[in-house]
Amino acid sequence: MDHLPSGVALDAAQRSAASFLATPHRHGAYLCGGVGRGKSLLAEAYLAALPTRRKRRVHFHDFFLELQGSLGASRAPLERALDRLIGGSRAILFDEFHVHDVADAVYLTATLRHLVEQNVLLIATSNDTPEELLPGLWHEHFTPSIRLIRTHLDVIEVADGTDYRHVGTASSPGRGFASGSWTVSTGGELAPVIELTTGTGISIAVREYSAQQITTTFEDLCDAPLGTAQYLWLARRTTALRLVDVPDLSTVHREALLRFCHLVDVLYDRDVRVDVLSRTPLTRPTTAGVPPRSVDRALSRLSSLRHR
Repeated sequence: MDHLPSGVALDAAQRSAASFLATPHRHGAYLCGGVGRGKSLLAEAYLAALPTRRKRRVHFHDFFLELQGSLGASRAPLERALDRLIGGSRAILFDEFHVHDVADAVYLTATLRHLVEQNVLLIATSNDTPEELLPGLWHEHFTPSIRLIRTHLDVIEVADGTDYRHVGTASSPGRGFASGSWTVSTGGELAPVIELTTGTGISIAVREYSAQQITTTFEDLCDAPLGTAQYLWLARRTTALRLVDVPDLSTVHREALLRFCHLVDVLYDRDVRVDVLSRTPLTRPTTAGVPPRSVDRALSRLSSLRHR
């Protein structure tokens, strides 16, 4: 692929996926596979090579949060709101496609149908196969989206292999999210709680708040009934987040561990620096019912931090 960064060499599985990706597609392609396998790299190279300027890469959760906000504020019909968000784009890349809640699932079905009807090329990347998205209680609400993906997109799997996020992290200082750290520390005395009103109907507790850094605790963000919308609200208001008093992840309950995985997703997608003060080193937690792909994705992303 001509638009890969200089010096990048693909392994056999990546070359196979790239070859399939370069062939003509019906309405687009859905790249799936394990963490750190270069799916975003391949999808962005493909998007760059498309012979049109009317293309864009969007954060999956940002798009649906903006869609829900547009529907609530203007009470515009869904089709009109989608037209406004998509604009004149003829190709869209949804990177890091992972569905966390039932509201996204409902709107995603309408969005996929709209993109197909408007003949907009869709490229998506995900750790999950279509059938693995939104596991659990609400999965049945996602079956229409699964049918649309399988019917209109070519599903391309990047076979298992090296997780390249683990390669070179010790000697190569990162930027944004990857410039942060995971430090074993008791954290010391905590500042009093500051309650932030998010506009989503749910407040967030933090200990320090500025555009340069927000300090908060695992209990504040992961034990509280928060979701992707609140984490996005927080990530948009700072360039760095300091998360302190993180317990041994093998001891936390399912809901808190899943929220932690969602928080890592949002901070990584928004490229917010994250510094973690934890009671223990980072190790794979007991999944306790949490989808293993969510845990694997979070661990892979956190592996890019400096560990000390």
